[in-house]
Amino acid sequence: MSLEVKLPQWGMGMNDAMIVKWLVKEGDEVKKGDPLVEVESAKVNAEVESPGDGRIGKVFSKEQEVVPVGEVLAIVLEEGETLDDIKTTKEEENFSEAKKTSMGTRLNASPSIKKQVTPRARQLAKKLNVDLNMVEGTGPSGRIVEGDVEKASKKEASSSEGEPLTGLRATISRRMSESNLIPSVTLVSKVDVTDLVNFQKKLLSEWRKNRIRPNIQDFVVFSLSRALEKHPQVNANFSENRINLLEKINIGIAFSVPDGLIVPVIKEANKKQLLEIAQEIREISKRQKEGKLTVEDMATEGSFSLTSLNSSDVDFFNPMINPPQIGILGIGRVLDEPGVYKENIEIRKYLHLNLTFDHRAWDGAPASAFLGTVIKNLQELGE
Repeated sequence: MSLEVKLPQWGMGMNDAMIVKWLVKEGDEVKKGDPLVEVESAKVNAEVESPGDGRIGKVFSKEQEVVPVGEVLAIVLEEGETLDDIKTTKEEENFSEAKKTSMGTRLNASPSIKKQVTPRARQLAKKLNVDLNMVEGTGPSGRIVEGDVEKASKKEASSSEGEPLTGLRATISRRMSESNLIPSVTLVSKVDVTDLVNFQKKLLSEWRKNRIRPNIQDFVVFSLSRALEKHPQVNANFSENRINLLEKINIGIAFSVPDGLIVPVIKEANKKQLLEIAQEIREISKRQKEGKLTVEDMATEGSFSLTSLNSSDVDFFNPMINPPQIGILGIGRVLDEPGVYKENIEIRKYLHLNLTFDHRAWDGAPASAFLGTVIKNLQELGE
């Protein structure tokens, strides 16, 4: 009996992946567990393995093609079996389904928008293959005229000269477009971290034996994990109009890579001490730089994310939510500024905490309370 090679789902947030490179071709003999194809998702680069022994009977997906989770990538035929023995091929299934729903799919994918269009503009749009739904009218009452169509056609032609997005950048583009649809709000707090920085200096000698230099991000991950324990409604995701509370506190940490951004996860961060968190962050960072991040590093679904611009010249910003999560915390650099301390004006150290939350899942008051708990945890660390 033939075996289907399907695209697995590594983590709840994974919806699709791009076919990077086929490692086999049709007719090749394979064993169970043999790597068949390299794929790349928003979270991980990995290899899809053969589900059994046999011969590659058919490869369906092309390199650089983006396919959804569960898609059949190839067929493995058992000994003596041929494609003719398979009652329904993937192409036949797709053709049959497309034939039944082609009109509905077309309408759903490209909803028509009522716009006033002059006959000549409509004729020109048809000739130049311009989608009138994407054209802004400049005529009376917003009517689309010939000049609008010509302008849109030239814009499409000039934009087509660029290089199409591929690989991780294309995946990030899709994910950020999804994130941009979320009705989000960002709260910003300026926090006095003078005592925390002094605590960081004290840890230098203590952690030297572990070859780790403590930094602000370590303290934030620790404080964040404890705040998520106190506010379990924040440790959740939003999917299909439902808020799903998550049992494990897995904090995703954004890492910059040459082609974009990846978010490996610190698993059950609330159960780890400060030094353990720092060690795990350094280990992940090392594997990332060496290109040795594993499926396990990336596939675990994060319940909340942290993004840091602490080493840059940025103070505050609007982090973008990593769906289906409902929140993300961003940190900027530590600033030296004058401030009031014990009724005296002196130079203090400040850090901006930037919390973006999904307003569909929670509101400003609980978000403010959560941010307040993170701040309290940070300040208690420095005491």
